[in-house]
Amino acid sequence: MKTVDLHGIKHENVENTIIEACSAFDTPFLVITGRSRPMKQLVANAVVVMGLSVRDTIDNPGRVIVYEGR
Repeated sequence: MKTVDLHGIKHENVENTIIEACSAFDTPFLVITGRSRPMKQLVANAVVVMGLSVRDTIDNPGRVIVYEGR
């Protein structure tokens, strides 16, 4: 599974980073957000633009999975 690591990415750059990833990768793919709720919300907001959804991973609270579906 492809992975996007957002460590070191400023909040104002998250949307563009995620939209680029959505265009480049097949779903599902993993996004490393750290445990930051605001960062996870930014990812969720960005993928909605592409018609995708996110969910937390079960084994690691610092990651989300981007997938097709609502």
